[in-house]
Amino acid sequence: MSATRKRNPSDKCSVVYFRSTVDYPDDWTGHPENAEWFCTEHLPRTEGLTDLSALKAIDQIRTQLTQSTAAAD
Repeated sequence: MSATRKRNPSDKCSVVYFRSTVDYPDDWTGHPENAEWFCTEHLPRTEGLTDLSALKAIDQIRTQLTQSTAAAD
């Protein structure tokens, strides 16, 4: 299944919800630790990673980007 997303009205980025690692109380407000914004260029890299925590998913995405850059050189 595709990543859980919420689009920005400008359609230039989307928020992706990864596996939550924190239980929030019902009255909690703020930015959850599992929600991260991605531009349209990097959004496809989130596919298949939403079962990971945001930190682990971002580590994998950074590794992919580093490998892609190294392969292009």
